[in-house]
Amino acid sequence: MDAFFMQETGRRRTERRFFIVASFLLVCLAFSVVGCPKTESDAVLAVHPDYQRLKPRSIAVLPFDNMSTDLDATPLIRPIVAKRLRYKGYRVPGLKGVDETLQEAGVLIAHDVYSFTPEELGEILSVDAVMFGTVTDFSTKYAVLAASVTVSLRLELADCETGEILWQNEQRASRNTIIESLVTLLMYQDEIEKGVAVVAAENAIFAALEDYYPYAEEVCKKGLSPLPPGPKGERPYPWDEDPNALDKSSIKNLIYRSPIITVEPD
Repeated sequence: MDAFFMQETGRRRTERRFFIVASFLLVCLAFSVVGCPKTESDAVLAVHPDYQRLKPRSIAVLPFDNMSTDLDATPLIRPIVAKRLRYKGYRVPGLKGVDETLQEAGVLIAHDVYSFTPEELGEILSVDAVMFGTVTDFSTKYAVLAASVTVSLRLELADCETGEILWQNEQRASRNTIIESLVTLLMYQDEIEKGVAVVAAENAIFAALEDYYPYAEEVCKKGLSPLPPGPKGERPYPWDEDPNALDKSSIKNLIYRSPIITVEPD
């Protein structure tokens, strides 16, 4: 009888573990179907072979396109790109001045910048190069047993004298809770219903409260790290030195709200 009971208990535990693993396989499949973030191998990077000769001294960061549904995406990311370019050693005009000048030239929505050639934009803004940008993802996904945050950014630097593309890159920063959720479920393997409830609550909190700012910094860091330093030389960027050193209450001061409307391009 004891042997039978132990065998039956072992069988039930095996079934619970199988249920947990199967559930997570379904979650991972669901995440891939709805759009799993790109892997590192999917990243796009191109540098003009003569970049060192053509290297610009000044770069204007143009209004960014936003392919996500979150209107806070570009106001958060664009100022970080501008700040990081300054720390890379380039002269970067203030975003407010850039937008006011572009408005006078007829740019009413962000995608209007593509109506001008890089040469025309360089003449309008008095810079050597212009940085185009598109936020391709800025989202939180929640699937009860797992949640994720993803920020993806595409950048392109164009020379204002020749119109050539000098440099381009596409990167993402993301985090998912799959591993943490699996660990929690294994802790509750004898109380599956309770474990699922705990995991669901943890993931709901993550999806509701997770701060996008660290991901915005990370995607801009990964995006701009391969860009060769500007003529002033590169300086250490504060966030990269110590993310915890930044006063979180001052983050909103970094966000610039452009008068140019950002909408998803056709």
